Amino acid sequence: MQEKLYPVMDHPCAILHKMIQLIQGAQILSVPIFVTEQYPKGLGQTIPEIQNLLKPHYQPFEKTTFSALGADTLAEQLPDQVVVAGIEAHVCVLQTVKDLLKRGKEAIVLNDAISSRSVVDFSTAIAEMRDLKVRITSTETLLFEWLGNATHPQFRSISQLVKA
Repeated sequence: MQEKLYPVMDHPCAILHKMIQLIQGAQILSVPIFVTEQYPKGLGQTIPEIQNLLKPHYQPFEKTTFSALGADTLAEQLPDQVVVAGIEAHVCVLQTVKDLLKRGKEAIVLNDAISSRSVVDFSTAIAEMRDLKVRITSTETLLFEWLGNATHPQFRSISQLVKA
């Protein structure tokens, strides 16, 4: 979520809230986080709210391709299952998902942590990803799936996070 794109997204505050939940949940559960930036010279860096959460490990992969997998060395570091969040749903998110599928990876898209400038573009991207048999879910659903059950040592932390 970059400085020049983020403010023009549909429902930017709601997307940011879910992105923060996702990042904090991943950090609590030690799930690796990868950040890409689309042409930061023109579109700006990742917004400070996200950068600050990721410090001191904030090291974005710069790219000019719309797919995140075009970023140098990122593709080799990815696990078999990749959760995709960010903007814009119909451009970078969609092309990233297509590239993940081509490489045999499982893509999970969080519909409450992605956005586009227009509802039509967002809806079209979701429909296309569903046609590709991509799993579309929500941030809260994913966080509780990562826990598995209420006896997980981090259950209380994640429960408090999603209530915030």
